[in-house]
Amino acid sequence: MALVRFLLILFLIYFIVRIFTRYIFRSYFKKMQRNFKDQQTQYNNKKEGDITINTKSGKGKKIDKNEGDYVDYEEIKE
Repeated sequence: MALVRFLLILFLIYFIVRIFTRYIFRSYFKKMQRNFKDQQTQYNNKKEGDITINTKSGKGKKIDKNEGDYVDYEEIKE
């Protein structure tokens, strides 16, 4: 009797989790679809011939002055 009760509870938990995950995934994918659609409409709203320049915010690589070694050299004349 205890085994049947355990299996019944396990089945009910599995069924409930399955329903909730289906609902959660469905709402998540709808949200992703809306975001993708919004991005596509923003991209497609540009008129032909418009020029856009995307720049990176930053001044490039910054190297610490203490990094690396200075190598002294002499030119050799042949």
